[in-house]
Amino acid sequence: MKGTTIITIIICLMFLSSNYLTADTYPNIPPRFKKQQKPVYPKVAIIAQKEGKVILLATIDVNGIAKNIKALTQLGFEFEEAAIEALKKSTFHPAIRQGKPASSVVRIPYEFKLGTSKLDMVLIPAGEFQMGSNNGSLDEKPVHTVHLDAYYIDRYEVTNAQFKQFIDANPRWQKEQIPRIYHDGYYLADWLGNDYPQGKGDHPVVYVSWYAAMAYAKWANKRLPTEAEWEKAARGGLVGKKYPWGDTIDSTNANYFDGTDREITPIASYPANGYGLYDMAGNVREWCLDAFDENFYKSSPRENPVAGVNNLGEVMDDFINLKGNRALRGGSWLNSAHSSRIANRSWRAPSDTNPNEGFRCVKSGNPVPLQK
Repeated sequence: MKGTTIITIIICLMFLSSNYLTADTYPNIPPRFKKQQKPVYPKVAIIAQKEGKVILLATIDVNGIAKNIKALTQLGFEFEEAAIEALKKSTFHPAIRQGKPASSVVRIPYEFKLGTSKLDMVLIPAGEFQMGSNNGSLDEKPVHTVHLDAYYIDRYEVTNAQFKQFIDANPRWQKEQIPRIYHDGYYLADWLGNDYPQGKGDHPVVYVSWYAAMAYAKWANKRLPTEAEWEKAARGGLVGKKYPWGDTIDSTNANYFDGTDREITPIASYPANGYGLYDMAGNVREWCLDAFDENFYKSSPRENPVAGVNNLGEVMDDFINLKGNRALRGGSWLNSAHSSRIANRSWRAPSDTNPNEGFRCVKSGNPVPLQK
């Protein structure tokens, strides 16, 4: 018995010393790369803040080229597609059988992890800025100095894919479950049940009421921006400009109504502003936390102003019982160039939903530092 054990051990050691690896022999050990192509992290996964490990099954031929590639996982968010593309561009040291290169079937893992560079919020530093416009509507006047504490704001508008995560986790806010008092009858009108339109996971969610936007923000441990926070972020560090990039606008800058056929575009389809924020003019108008007050600028506090309440906590703690009109900013694919100016203000009832209205979120204070 002892001799049999020794012989078995010797045979195992001889087998382990060979260079021949197969899926059946070592299913979790990839072959040795000769030239490794790293996968591109899918944008839709970054937006949804998704991570995961993809496992591919492939045949590595005698030339070290991957053939017959198949994904053994179904993570979605374009992870499998990204891994397959990377594998196609990689080469390997082929397996050796009887002293000659041989093909082998192997499993190859690709792990996708979000680093700090992929986080979806941007720090807006504390400080003053000039809010409003003396050349716009009465509710934009006068230009006044506002000081804001530091805060983080979403780089992109909240997408359909992100909002689906919210309603899946919170059935009360699903299309067929949301109480009627929190919408006008058109909530998620472009969705089929609890599924967003096919192929539009990276499009801004629309037909969302202020109540639903607030509920999402609270679930995400964030909140909606105040008008002041939204405007400072939209200006991107520029002073006195009409738009996030300057004083003129055209179809290369933003998705706004210019007299041609328009529709909502995927996020980040247009250039970012000076803070690295996308679609601060055009695409969809964005809900703000404030009650709308057309005369607010005439008596606005200098420090961290918010209309309709004494502090942010009052809104966050009791938002489902608030009834007053709420502010919207940013213009949209249905709005004119004039209405897409940074300083332009608009409003709706908190239960209203529309095909050109969405939102993005902010975080107060200085949480764990994020990087662009």
